[in-house]
Amino acid sequence: MKKRSMLKSSGLKYILPCLLLPSLAHSELASFRFKDNIRSDGVGTINLFTPGDRGKKSNGALLEAFRNDNGGNLVFAVDISEPSSGSETPTSQGVALEYVTLKLTFPEEVVSYNSFITPTYSFLKRAGSDVPVLYGTMIGDANSNRVSSNANSELNGSSWDSVLRIPVDRSLEDLVSAELEVGFLPVDKKAGDPEGFYDFGGRDEIIALLTANDATSLDELVPGRAFAPLVLDESGSTLTTWTYLPSSTGYYIASYEDLYPNRGDYDFNDLVVAYQVALGSEGDGVKHIRGNGHLIARGAAYDHDWHLLIELPEWAVGHGKTLFFEPGSEAPLAGYPKDIAVLGSANLLLAEHIADQFMDGTSTYVNTFEEQTVQQGPRFEFSLTLDVPVPADEVAPAPFDPFIYVHETGYEIHLAGKNPVLGHSRNRLDGTGSFRDQSNFPFAMIIPDDFEPPLAAIDIGLAYPSFVEYVESEGASQKDWYQRGVANKVKKIPFKNW
Repeated sequence: MKKRSMLKSSGLKYILPCLLLPSLAHSELASFRFKDNIRSDGVGTINLFTPGDRGKKSNGALLEAFRNDNGGNLVFAVDISEPSSGSETPTSQGVALEYVTLKLTFPEEVVSYNSFITPTYSFLKRAGSDVPVLYGTMIGDANSNRVSSNANSELNGSSWDSVLRIPVDRSLEDLVSAELEVGFLPVDKKAGDPEGFYDFGGRDEIIALLTANDATSLDELVPGRAFAPLVLDESGSTLTTWTYLPSSTGYYIASYEDLYPNRGDYDFNDLVVAYQVALGSEGDGVKHIRGNGHLIARGAAYDHDWHLLIELPEWAVGHGKTLFFEPGSEAPLAGYPKDIAVLGSANLLLAEHIADQFMDGTSTYVNTFEEQTVQQGPRFEFSLTLDVPVPADEVAPAPFDPFIYVHETGYEIHLAGKNPVLGHSRNRLDGTGSFRDQSNFPFAMIIPDDFEPPLAAIDIGLAYPSFVEYVESEGASQKDWYQRGVANKVKKIPFKNW
């Protein structure tokens, strides 16, 4: 590709030095960050002679030592710092590179290198273009990773993400100055994913120069890559293909009545949860499963746990983690992430004791009264990696099995047609397994994400007059009942803006 071709002001070939100055022995090199950043507008001019630490010095001899350590490359790390939006989350976020130029000034000439190598690529549409082109990408996460074992390295105990390599075919010892220019790709954000994932979101990105050991550590760590969309190698071959359910920008809404097996006020806002799941395929099977969501309304005095059961074959084995965040925060709540093991089906406990986590002041009712100002709900995430890919037809179909456990009553409440799964639940003791009442009305439903929950104590049949006919026809008629709510009986909650 033209953007990765090498341009030089001289066609001369150079003999690479095979010896380093004693003071720059490989064992004494330590990765360090630069003072200059890639700015929030997606452009950066990095002076390679200006470390971020004023006590350190950088010059041609030092850069030559790093080049030799990396087999003829200057290798950089970027700390990806993107806001969570759409499919970008603290678990996985990315940017795409439009150009990289290494400008080297020697006593008698200036040489520019435009060739660069990134670990991943993706076909993306530049803003204003309808044609997807293969661009280099950089992927990371918001976690703090102990990247380097070298205590003198600025990557020791810190969070760094993706690697950028620039081949350099001559000695750098007599350098006068060195600048690295980086430009992120302005993508067509309206196209959805993968463009929506690889946009840059208005934050500075810091950059560091790497030793070979630290570069190898990041290459092996590959933070965030397992959950990024359309991850390709340099040839354009797919590494992981993602399927988003219900879509890359859509959510399932799970809504519950918690007085089971009694019908109660039937306002269907005791707990309302929005969630999205993505399946990552490698080869012929599903290798990765990830998801995220929000608690969006709560109109109950009872305390709940919220689970998502993803049924897998008995032989499935893997591992993963769950995260839970306070409203508006990108830092996990204390005690998270929590490690989980997959042995057969994955029963994910994604929100525990919600009465303690989701309140409006002292009220257990949140986003359910007309006069209440909408409160942002807590957010959760999960990620799973299976040891062996599972054939797609052996993964239970979406929307899977989202259910609640009610602490005060001991009952679990599932979608109609599902079965109790918790060994300690009262359902097992009572032998109660149907999640419909005698009139066929459910206690849990999945609804498209333009649903607006009824206000507290307003029967869903009053808030949505065509709902009763929908239930009585067993879903054969009035399938769009949720789009015709009575304005003064429902609560608009713009959770997609959170």
